[in-house]
Amino acid sequence: MPSLVDIMSQVSAQLSASMEASRMAFSHNLTKGEAVEEALRQFLRNHLPASIGVTHGQVIDRHGAISKQLDVILYDAQRTPILFSDAAANNQILPVEGVVAAIECKTNLRTSEVPDLAQSAELLKSLDKTAYYLQDNPVIRSVKTAYGKEWDALPVFYFVFAFDGPSIDVIGNAVKVEHQNRELEERIDMVCVMNSGVVVNGNLPLSGIDAIPFPGSHVLSSQTKHPLLFFYILMCRYVLQAQVPPIAVQRYIPDGFAF
Repeated sequence: MPSLVDIMSQVSAQLSASMEASRMAFSHNLTKGEAVEEALRQFLRNHLPASIGVTHGQVIDRHGAISKQLDVILYDAQRTPILFSDAAANNQILPVEGVVAAIECKTNLRTSEVPDLAQSAELLKSLDKTAYYLQDNPVIRSVKTAYGKEWDALPVFYFVFAFDGPSIDVIGNAVKVEHQNRELEERIDMVCVMNSGVVVNGNLPLSGIDAIPFPGSHVLSSQTKHPLLFFYILMCRYVLQAQVPPIAVQRYIPDGFAF
């Protein structure tokens, strides 16, 4: 019977072939990039439970602050209202409370793009994620832990996925520079480059490795023969545990609005 490694190795080969076909078929960079993004979204639809929605567009908070355009948005499909949907472009706007993670997809990741990605991550993670139905003094409080802190609802995770790029050490060093003046929860969490490896967080040999930064962790560049499997397993640890409380969408209505 095939193991998970065997299965994901085959999936990785299929995803690589699909992305390579897209790169060969389209000469226009924008069209090529869109095809690669859709290949990643389809992979996630096929390999995440139906409770995790997969789309692209923007994320907004109840004050009107909005993220940049995001290639992949993972959200709680059972509890998240769709605030806007463009049928032609399939772009959507979602409330940040229902969003679990975002993934930026690059055909060929360049180190010069890392600062912009870090700013996009910080902007997304700065959105006010508080429009929930939560009791003021609950008898039992469900608390989540991430980035060395406790949260009523987990922050949005931000990952980068690239088909190609320079060595993973070069990418890791660029990410490390952008992390210097940012809090743990404001950073790019993890980067996967299909032809190179994965940028993760760790404190070896004390605390192992993780998809997101934690107190005392460092940026680690991991060269691996199975970058997609590595990325998928680490990402799922958080995506599959990110339970979303009921969303109070009425808080998105401006004060003084008359129906």
